[in-house]
Amino acid sequence: MYVVSIGSARSEMRTTLAGVLEYLNQDRRGVAAPRSADVTVRHVERGDIAVHQLKSGRMAVRPRGTARSILVQILDEVERYVVRVDGKVLRPHEMSRASWGAVVAAGRLAFFPEEAIDLAAAEAGPLFHTRDLFEAEGPFEIAAFVDNEFRRRFGYGRHGPAYAPDASPNARHELHVAYALLRGEKVRECVLSAYRDDPEIGKHDLTWLRPLIEVPALRGALSPAQLQGLCHVMRHDGLKITADNAGKLLAIVRRLPVDCGVVQVDDALFSAGILQPRTAAAFSAAQGPAAVPVSPLAQRIHALTTQRRFDATMERAKAQREALEISQRHFDDLARRAVADRTCAGYDWANMVALAVLQRDVAAVLEIFDSPKDWNTDSKRALREATGVDLLQCTAALRRRRIFELCGFSPAEQARWEHEAAAAKADRVAAREFEDARKRAEASNWRLEGGKVLNGREYVDFCIAEGFSEIVDMPRGRARAYRICNPRRGMSRPLRAKDGTLSYARARLAQAAVPATIAA
Repeated sequence: MYVVSIGSARSEMRTTLAGVLEYLNQDRRGVAAPRSADVTVRHVERGDIAVHQLKSGRMAVRPRGTARSILVQILDEVERYVVRVDGKVLRPHEMSRASWGAVVAAGRLAFFPEEAIDLAAAEAGPLFHTRDLFEAEGPFEIAAFVDNEFRRRFGYGRHGPAYAPDASPNARHELHVAYALLRGEKVRECVLSAYRDDPEIGKHDLTWLRPLIEVPALRGALSPAQLQGLCHVMRHDGLKITADNAGKLLAIVRRLPVDCGVVQVDDALFSAGILQPRTAAAFSAAQGPAAVPVSPLAQRIHALTTQRRFDATMERAKAQREALEISQRHFDDLARRAVADRTCAGYDWANMVALAVLQRDVAAVLEIFDSPKDWNTDSKRALREATGVDLLQCTAALRRRRIFELCGFSPAEQARWEHEAAAAKADRVAAREFEDARKRAEASNWRLEGGKVLNGREYVDFCIAEGFSEIVDMPRGRARAYRICNPRRGMSRPLRAKDGTLSYARARLAQAAVPATIAA
């Protein structure tokens, strides 16, 4: 028997050293872990056992002995007092949560032996050579030893047994308890009490465990798929499974295939009146200018776009329903939303397009319609129906010419407009590049010959004001060196491409050259 004391708190009793490790390292849900200086562990016969805190923050114990003797002692205690009771090997759900935690703590020693063995001690050594009289000499592989002992003693490895016939081994106690209840096996009340008192256990991934604990009628009554689907659907709709409605729910779900999914359970409960139709938020009709079309073109664009969205939504919903990816309630909800969208959608986009055409705003019309034929097809089809201008079955050049004709431009006027638009775009690009270069240059620092420090923009402006007006580049190995020169004085100063001073200097000199060109 071990006595564990933490500070002034009441002492705890544990029958195994693995149980001590489980208690010291259990999840305290946000409460600070105890310090090793505040913890004492004492065996009623063998005396005190040192406690050490590892770098990971976990607590470790330091019983006396070799690596093998310590592990054998821990496994003997677990087998005698926890797993093999009255000659029978208990399964995880037949133990309390704390008792199974001791088994898991013993299994952890396969790969975290430092929790019970001082790996730096001389008697352990790098390969853990044994020292006791009756132990074989030679290297001692802890992981293999622990796993083999688990299988020899308990019939399963250090990860625990499988929680279901077709499942993998798992060390989570709540998983074993959940599947035992699902199969209808007897689980003691003292085992279930840990889960009644702590609703956080399995809250996120074992949501069907709590109904099994609270409603005994569910235990062993359904297949895993049926029960999990029932619990999922009821929880999603905010409905509780109680002793009063369990009988009716079981009668409904038992008629489904044993491997049914959530969708089939939802459909069955909906048909039986247990679940109500999903209520979609009320859609309000558009108000103000967006409530009415400004022209027949706007009305046609609105009709085509809303119908396309409706058709796409319903086609996708029907495919999902046929594949049983969504329930009937979900399908009905999608259909109601699609109808509401088609009925209540405003004329914002349609009116914007129609006004651009009415006002012959060629820039806006180009932005809307000058695109490949598979882009914005609804608006292009509406334009063809309302005005006779076909922008779908034509080349890019012909499409652009038809847009200009729609806005009343002759070929000469189109050429002039495009020339002016290209020049304006080039000016915008140049202004943006100049601003980017200026910001980059301002982030660098330059020191002049006299020691004065300027940022990159000030440095370039200073050079240009002093008559430096040409940029030259010279090879320097595989790189290039850039300098700004004053041809009259035969002087030059350096520029750098990385810090933006080169780009800023080029932009400044280009700006200075524009007025001179205009004057000439």
